[in-house]
Amino acid sequence: MTRARAGKWYASLAEAQRQANRIGAGFTDALGHFIAYRGTVLEMRDNSAS
Repeated sequence: MTRARAGKWYASLAEAQRQANRIGAGFTDALGHFIAYRGTVLEMRDNSAS
């Protein structure tokens, strides 16, 4: 991660997906899978590396 990195970090991937769904960056399908719209990037960081 760099100082120039923009965006928000959430405690879990599921929370990030819920927030992305809420703001219209993707949607949850009938099976409960998150589908990101083109251009949406969800990243995970490894907290154990600190």
